[in-house]
Order: sequence, then C-alpha cells, then structure tokens
Amino acid sequence: MSLTMDRLTEEFWERYRRLHDAIDAEDIPLVHRLDRELTNALTALVDRQTNDAAEQQAQFTALLRLLREEAEDASSVRNNADLIELLLRRYITVRTRPADQNGLPALSAPVRNGVLDIAQLDTLAERVAVVTTDYRYLYTNATEAARLGQKPHELVGRHVRDIVGAERFDRIRDNLDRCFAGETVEYTNARERDGQVVVIRRRLTPCYSEGPTMIGALLVIHEGPDRRRRDH
Repeated sequence: MSLTMDRLTEEFWERYRRLHDAIDAEDIPLVHRLDRELTNALTALVDRQTNDAAEQQAQFTALLRLLREEAEDASSVRNNADLIELLLRRYITVRTRPADQNGLPALSAPVRNGVLDIAQLDTLAERVAVVTTDYRYLYTNATEAARLGQKPHELVGRHVRDIVGAERFDRIRDNLDRCFAGETVEYTNARERDGQVVVIRRRLTPCYSEGPTMIGALLVIHEGPDRRRRDH
C-alpha cells in the first residue's frame, strides 16, 4: 500500500480517536473542530481513486470498521452506507457466466462493462445482496432487506449470522466459502409458505475490486411457484 493511503488512513483514525476523547471530556469547542476535521479526513480517504488492489481494500476495510464502530448511530450508518455504495460503483466488478437452461437469468442488466449497476440492482424484483469475505452485508437491495425485515442501510456492516440466525448461517456458509474461492454457485430448494410450495433459486457470483482482490459474493435469489407440481 502506498504511503499516501497509509497516511490518509492513519490521519482519519487519529482524528476519530481524538474526537471521541474530546466527547468523553465534554470539550464542546474541540468536538466541533475535530468533527469538521474528521469529515474532511474521511472525504479525502474515500475520494482517492486508485487502481491498487491493496489501497481499494483499505478503503473498504476502513468504511466497514467505521460502520461497526458507529452501529448505534442511525444517521452515521446511513452516511457510511452511502460512501460504501460510492466505492461499489467505482471499483467492484463481477465475473459471470452465461446462464444455462435451468439457471437464473443472466445478470446483463445490473452488470455493465463488468461493474455492478447499483441503481439497476435497486429496482430488481429478485433479492440481491453483496456479502463480504468476513460474512458481513456490504449491500442489499430493497427487496432483500424487506424479506429480512430490515431497511437496506440497517444491514450494511452487519454479520449474516446476526440477521439470519446461527442455524441458517451454518447451512449457507459452505456455499459462501465456495464463492469466496472463486466458484459461481447455484442451488435450488423448496419451502412451504402460507400453504404454498415456493421454489427458491440462489446464485452466488464472486465479486472483485479492480484486479484480483476478492471483495465477497454477489447473491441473487429468485422465488417462484413450484411449477413441477402443476405439471403433475
């Protein structure tokens, strides 16, 4: 990682520490000054555009750490989620393969020139999420968030286990790990809901920042009626 990124990261966390020390000391004038400095430091960190994979990873890591630190402050979470979305638009690419006859539809719409089209993902009826390699939500569209009983910004930075429960997380972890290893994973299962059998198809596609750095898995979930039962 370059000295520039090291410096930007160190300056941001130093100001973050000093701000919280000032808050604890109830030094209001110093709090206001350091708050402005912290905002400027975060802007400088995020605004740096780079092709270096380690620097990109450092930017994502800093924002995810900040999300965890500020998890109890809803306005901070929303602001930080917006910054993560900016990085998603700037850096994340996905590797896709043509859908086979039994697979999910191709992702040609939400992937443009190898870059996730976040605005398009937000409009899909399918449930969509990006999960980091440490099993935290980096992004969810409104459809997936609603299914999980949350708002999209409430999920960013949260561990998947904390949202879906330990038992369900244990079931899906192997598939996430396969995706993190570079494999596109597709699987289907059926579930009864409100007296009807629903077929749930999932596809996990590896997500990379520019270059070989693995960010996580793009998860697309499609739910539909069990058409096989109709055929019989």
